[in-house]
Amino acid sequence: MPCALVLTLPVLAAPSTVQAAPGGYTMYVACSAKTAGTAEHECDRGAKPVAVLVAKKHDATYKVCARFPGKRKPLCATDQQAKKGKRTLNTITTTKLGTHKVTWYVGGTKVGTWKFDIV
Repeated sequence: MPCALVLTLPVLAAPSTVQAAPGGYTMYVACSAKTAGTAEHECDRGAKPVAVLVAKKHDATYKVCARFPGKRKPLCATDQQAKKGKRTLNTITTTKLGTHKVTWYVGGTKVGTWKFDIV
């Protein structure tokens, strides 16, 4: 069953419902790029979830990792670029049911984690 983590493109603004982490970062998972303003912890099978990062204070280079159900090691996308104040999306391609864990790192420091289920 395929699993992948792919960079997509930045879009404007951050959702107001998700709290920022220390350092001015907001991160969450949405069930599709079209709904990237809505944080979700559960997506239907067949959804195309995206990992969303907003760097509110400055541009940032980050790494995002996704751990898939039944896998020990996460898949990571490194050297991702986030523009200040814009959503940056990374597509999470998965057909696996169960809990997925996404973790973001800036400058080698973990800035956030989000879990979501594919049902």
